[in-house]
Amino acid sequence: MDGTNDSSLAKVIVNKELVVGVDPSIPPLSFYSSTGKIVGYDIDIAHEIANRLGVKLKLVPVSVEDRIQLLENRAVDYLASGFINNEKNAERFLLSTPYLRDALVVVIIHSFTGEVPFHTFADLRNKRIGMVSDADIVDTVLHSPLYADNSRQPFFYPRLEKLLIALDYGQLEAAVMNLLTYYSKITKEKKLYSTIGDPLIISTYSYGLRKTDGELCNVINLILDDMAKNGILREISIKWFGADVSIVGKH
Repeated sequence: MDGTNDSSLAKVIVNKELVVGVDPSIPPLSFYSSTGKIVGYDIDIAHEIANRLGVKLKLVPVSVEDRIQLLENRAVDYLASGFINNEKNAERFLLSTPYLRDALVVVIIHSFTGEVPFHTFADLRNKRIGMVSDADIVDTVLHSPLYADNSRQPFFYPRLEKLLIALDYGQLEAAVMNLLTYYSKITKEKKLYSTIGDPLIISTYSYGLRKTDGELCNVINLILDDMAKNGILREISIKWFGADVSIVGKH
């Protein structure tokens, strides 16, 4: 790609502002705190990138439904919060260095006595299973072994927090969620969750940029690499996950 007319980095510097699209429904990557502020793993990284560029950080809440339009309309400089690094996205967008590995897992909640009520996907046949209403997630789940012999339709939720509430209050027998979210819930919040079966799919996350914005993407990659080398990514990871789960510079 010819980067002669690429002004993506220059615009950020001139405007003195880095605008990042984040989905506040994906803890601990990005979510609303009790004070109404968006916080999380991706937010701390975005702050570090903005600081190194010498500009202010502006966070724009996005959803699965509107994030692509906001990026293509230049309302944001890049998308964070679980943007999957795959061939489909690579054809349409510039993808930063992969920074996290994640998976879709099936999660159940322990009984009041601490017992695990289900142990295999077969145990969940025709049970109430919920997931967020994301087209890619739904397609993956419905074509997975979880639904090989399951005729009951899943329950769809617009936001992750509503899905988790349904699981916690016994409205579901199981919920499909990201492994990183599950890990955060059991380590940071001490939720009595367990996973069953194999992951439905394993993926990596990158930041998504417009195809024309190579200069900004290159700088983000350089900053991520340096953050990995000097331990900042490790510190941020431990803060939000309780362990170093970053993959930058490790593969």
